[in-house]
Amino acid sequence: MSWTNYLQPLSKQYHKHVPEEYQKYVPHLWILGAGVIGIYVLRGLISYFRILREVRGLPVKHAFLPAYEQGLRARVPHIPYILPVKDFYSRPEWDRFEKPRSDLLAYTVATQNYAIYWTANPYTAQHVFTKTSLFEKPVFNARYQAAKKFGHNIISASDGDDHKRHKSVVRGCFGEDVFRSAWEEMDNTIEMLLDEDKLREGGIMEDVGVTTIKITYIVIGKVGFGYDIPWETPRSKKGEKMGFVESYEIVDRTMLYQFVLPLWIMKILPTKELRRMGDGRTAFLAYCYEMARGKRAELTALKEAGEKSKAPVDLLGAMVHAQLVAEEEARVQHGHDSVPNVGLKEDEVIGNMFIFLLAGHETTGHTLAFTLAQLALHPEWQEEVYKEVKEVCGDERPSYRDVHRLPLCLAVGLEAMRLTDIVRQLFKVAKEDSMLPYTTWNEAGEVTHREHFVKKGSVVFIDTPACQLNPFHWKDANDFNPRRHLSDDVSRASLNNAEVPFVAFSMGPRQCIGRRFAEVEMICFISIILSKYTIHPVPIHPGETKESMKERMIGSALEDVTMTPGKFSVRFEKRH
Repeated sequence: MSWTNYLQPLSKQYHKHVPEEYQKYVPHLWILGAGVIGIYVLRGLISYFRILREVRGLPVKHAFLPAYEQGLRARVPHIPYILPVKDFYSRPEWDRFEKPRSDLLAYTVATQNYAIYWTANPYTAQHVFTKTSLFEKPVFNARYQAAKKFGHNIISASDGDDHKRHKSVVRGCFGEDVFRSAWEEMDNTIEMLLDEDKLREGGIMEDVGVTTIKITYIVIGKVGFGYDIPWETPRSKKGEKMGFVESYEIVDRTMLYQFVLPLWIMKILPTKELRRMGDGRTAFLAYCYEMARGKRAELTALKEAGEKSKAPVDLLGAMVHAQLVAEEEARVQHGHDSVPNVGLKEDEVIGNMFIFLLAGHETTGHTLAFTLAQLALHPEWQEEVYKEVKEVCGDERPSYRDVHRLPLCLAVGLEAMRLTDIVRQLFKVAKEDSMLPYTTWNEAGEVTHREHFVKKGSVVFIDTPACQLNPFHWKDANDFNPRRHLSDDVSRASLNNAEVPFVAFSMGPRQCIGRRFAEVEMICFISIILSKYTIHPVPIHPGETKESMKERMIGSALEDVTMTPGKFSVRFEKRH
C-alpha cells in the first residue's frame, strides 16, 4: 500500500467538496504543507539554538514575542516567556541590571532571528554610538518605518549617504537666527502662560505636564511653521474647513495613532474620533505642502529679482532655503542647471518637519515638567539658579545674549533629564562581528571589566535611563545635583562636561540635531521663571512627606511615545 493511502480516509473526511478525480492529490498537499511548516519550525529552532550559543556567559532572558518597544510595553500584560514585558522594562530602571550584577543583558526572542542586548553602561553606549564602522542605525525597525508616515526624514534615513544628504540640509536650518527666535518665542509664550493661567501674581499651575507641553507646542508652531498659535485652539464647525492650528493640534495630540495607523484605516473605521484624526492628518499635510511651495516660490522670486535672500527664521522656511542653497551649489559645481538627487525632495522636507514637531516639542515639554517638579522638591537649587541669573542679568530680564552665560540653568534641565529620561531607549545593529565592553560586579561592589563577542546582525539597545542612573559611573546617582554637568571652571554647562558620557541626546554623527534648540528653550524657561518666582509643590493632604510628593510628581510618569508626566501641580510664588 502506498504511504499516501494512509491519508486517503482523512482526505475524504475533510475534503468532501474536492472532486473525486482530485482526491488522490490531497494527501500530497497535506505532506507538502506539513513539510513547509516543519522546515519553518526547524529553521526557527536552529536559529534559536544559534542565538543561545551567541549569548552564553551573559544573564539571559527568554521570550516568544518581542516586548521591548516603548509605548507598547506599558500597554500589554506581562506573560512570562511569551510576552515578558517586565523582563524588558523596570522602574526603577537600574533594578533589572542590579539584580544579575551585570550592565549588559542578553535576550532571546523566538520570533526574531538575531541576538538582542541591553546595556546600562554609558561607556558601552558611547562605544556603540561612535564606532560607526561597527554599528549602524537599524532603519528596518518598525519605529523608523512608522516615522516615514509623513515622508522620509533624518530619523528614518540609513547611515551613510542618505543620512548625510538629510543632515546637510537640516543642519543648515539651525543657525543663530533660529535659536534667537526660539528664545524670543519662549519668552512670549511664558508671558501668555502667566496671563492665561492667571499666574502673574502667583498661583497654582494645575497640570504641569499638560501646561509645559502646550508651551513648547506654541513655540514650535511659531518657530517651526511661522504660525502664531493661540493658547486655546479654535474649533471648526461641521462643514467648515479645518484650520492649520486645529489640524496641527490633532496630529500632535494623537502622535502614537498617527505612527501606528495608516490613513485609510482612520477613514473607514466608524468612529468619530478616528475620522477626526485622519482629517487632521490630511489637512495638516496639505497646509505643510502649501507653505513649503509658497516659501520656495517666494525665495525663488527674490533670487530672480537679483535680491539676496536671507534664511527665514522659521524652520520650514529655513529648510526650503537650505534646499535652494544646496541646489545652487550643485549647479555651480556641475556646471549645468539640472542636477538630480540634490538635497531633499518635497515630501522629505515635510517628513522632517513632522519629526521637528514630534522631537522638537514633546521631549522638551516633558523635560520642563520634570524640571519644575525637581525644582519644587529642591528649593536650594532654585536659589542657586536665581543667584546666577542675578549675577549675569542684574535687574534686567534674561535674553538670548545671555544664553552662554547661564550654565546652571542648562545644567538644571540636563539633570532633570538624566533622572527621568524622556526617550527611554536607543539602539543600533552590528554591521560586523566585534567585541562589546561591559562590566560585572560582586556582592562587595568590586567591578570586573569584560568583553562579549557580538555577531553581525545583533541588535544592541541603549537603556538610556539606566545608563544615567548607573551608580558605578554616576556618584550619588539618584540625587538631584545639576553641578555634575558643569566643567571645572563652571563657565558653561554642556553634554560633554559631565565626567560620564551623557547619552540622552545620543552621541556621534546621529546625535540629536535639535539638541541646541532644546537647550535654548530650557535655559530661557528656567532663567525667566526663576528670576520672577519661587516654585513649590502642592501637597494633596496636610503633612504629605517629600518622598510621597516625589513619587506622585515624578514616579507617576508613564511611558508613551516618550516618558509622560503624571498629573501634578506646583505653586508659583512671586519674588519681592
